[in-house]
Amino acid sequence: MLSSRNGVRSSRPFSSSVFESVGGAILLCGLAFLLQHRYGFGWADEGLLWYDSQRTSLGGVPLRDYYGYDPGRYYWVSVFFHLLGRDGLHELLVANAAFGALGLAAVWLAMCTSGMRFGWRLSAAILLTMALGYPRHKVYEQSLSLILVACVFYVLVKSTSARRWMIFGILTGLAAFIGRNSGVYFVGGALISGLVVVLTRSPASALKSAAYYSAGVVVGYAPMLLLLAFVPGMWSAFVESVLFLPHWQLRLPIPFPWRISIAGIEWIDAAQRIAISIACVLVPLYYAAGLICTVIERRRATAWFPPAALTAAGCIAGIAYLYQSFDRADFGHIANGLLPAFVAVFAGAFALHETTRARVLSLALPLCFGIVAAACWLPYEPALQFARARQVDPHSVADLLIDGKSFEVYAYQAETLTAVKQAAARCGVDGHGLLAAPHFPGVYAFLNAKAPFWEMYYLYPRSIEFQRMHIRAIADTRVILLAPDATIDGLEGLKLKNTYGELMKFIESRYTPLDVALPNGYKLYALPNVCR
Repeated sequence: MLSSRNGVRSSRPFSSSVFESVGGAILLCGLAFLLQHRYGFGWADEGLLWYDSQRTSLGGVPLRDYYGYDPGRYYWVSVFFHLLGRDGLHELLVANAAFGALGLAAVWLAMCTSGMRFGWRLSAAILLTMALGYPRHKVYEQSLSLILVACVFYVLVKSTSARRWMIFGILTGLAAFIGRNSGVYFVGGALISGLVVVLTRSPASALKSAAYYSAGVVVGYAPMLLLLAFVPGMWSAFVESVLFLPHWQLRLPIPFPWRISIAGIEWIDAAQRIAISIACVLVPLYYAAGLICTVIERRRATAWFPPAALTAAGCIAGIAYLYQSFDRADFGHIANGLLPAFVAVFAGAFALHETTRARVLSLALPLCFGIVAAACWLPYEPALQFARARQVDPHSVADLLIDGKSFEVYAYQAETLTAVKQAAARCGVDGHGLLAAPHFPGVYAFLNAKAPFWEMYYLYPRSIEFQRMHIRAIADTRVILLAPDATIDGLEGLKLKNTYGELMKFIESRYTPLDVALPNGYKLYALPNVCR
């Protein structure tokens, strides 16, 4: 029975909750996919996910054979490639949507179990679906943050259950297989959960819970352990990737309200900047206040009030993911730590609604949060982005066939991809013989071509020896796409001439520029006398 000051309601059958959560998640994520999937192509980050997934589906090993993140996400996508019989961008987005539905279903099930009323949980789920739409390649971290909310909730409400701690551990290991950073955040969530169990004097054996959780981590991480043990070269590649972590990500300052500027930009972009800056202040404060308040209330009671436990779970997961948000504080990363707030806010408001007379506050809290969330996310939704671009300049976007499916992309991308495809055909590039730098891994996937070297994302200065290895690897490369002036965050030191100076000298001495006009200063090169 779930009780509140407003009466007693019978708990629903678990099977009914599973049906609602899984069915609802598939319906909402499927609808979002249908509305949004054909807009845009991120040939950098999204392209890296697509290319690495293609290579993995063909038997390649991430980290060892090509630059990438931890292997789990690529194996997930490659399963969908095999099931659907194609390895195109459309199929990648299907796999992404399915993983988003997985996270949404997990947290929806937790909302059902907590006794949250249908209207409340549906409203939270709709807002979460909006948030899962951007950025598309970050759906894995976002979905995992929701799964962490569900894990924490279930161990809080029944902290004596060894099985629940074991499942939590298994999901932690799987999260690390998808992304080691998420694995760390899951461990952080488990540690905070254990601390909350102790502070609330909940019945549990710390040693037993830790043992089952640790065993679960080993089971969940077993796929990676097997790769490390039995795939030649995987261990050294993994160690190198760990040692490279300090250089992995460029930092950006957190956009607090006193740091932003809205001068000279459209009102919708100004509203977004203001909303993001507000979220960067209020969401962490809510996480801290929500966790403290729920712990205090739990200490006064004999058991968790389930909506309060869900509030605490959302706060714990959010705190665990805040480093992901603020290490590189562009909105694509900030979003990863904000999704647990959707659950924490709605669950907290529902708990207030059910246990106090503060009805106005309990309704105003999710309403105001929903407005801020919409202001943050809607301008980045692909369909809205392209609608705005068409309104400003109808010629700024164009339709492009990508692996047989029509996508609407920016005109400069369509022009570039078409020119590269034509040059590849003229110069005998057939599955290999193409180099694209610095941030074009999606070009390889678009042409179903194999990159000539391990590196595909030229973000960091590399040693002379590393560049010479690269030069040896491109001995048979026929066509090269370069963006010499492309950089990250406007940093001059990250242009190709500064990060890969030896490689650039080699290309300019051996290859001939093609007489093809490309946008944004992009250049095409080819080996002399190989093009028809």
